[in-house]
Amino acid sequence: MKYNFKKNDFLLENGEIYYELGVDGESLDNDIFALSYINWEGWTIEEAQMIIDASKSLTGKEIYDYVVPGNELTISIDKEYVYFFDWRTSQEEENFSWTFEEFIDFMEAFKDFISKNRPAD
Repeated sequence: MKYNFKKNDFLLENGEIYYELGVDGESLDNDIFALSYINWEGWTIEEAQMIIDASKSLTGKEIYDYVVPGNELTISIDKEYVYFFDWRTSQEEENFSWTFEEFIDFMEAFKDFISKNRPAD
């Protein structure tokens, strides 16, 4: 599971800079490329923590689905596995999956990245 976090900045026509936080698509193997669609300008520490908390509070056969705003990436979480679905592809099954622990580790590291890279409002 290889990925690198990245802060993408874009210069808008009006001169403003627009930021997205996520992962560097060039750092991803093809089998987890759908993870590149986690990039979003709205990421906050609180949003990442909300996903972690909601995931850890699952019991039994509950499933928590998170859709990255503005993207077609759905993350479907249960207590054992986490499935990533890029709805831009024609396949109906997940694009890839991680164990629950791998996902929580990713989200904790992503939350730390957000805290260090979130532009001041």
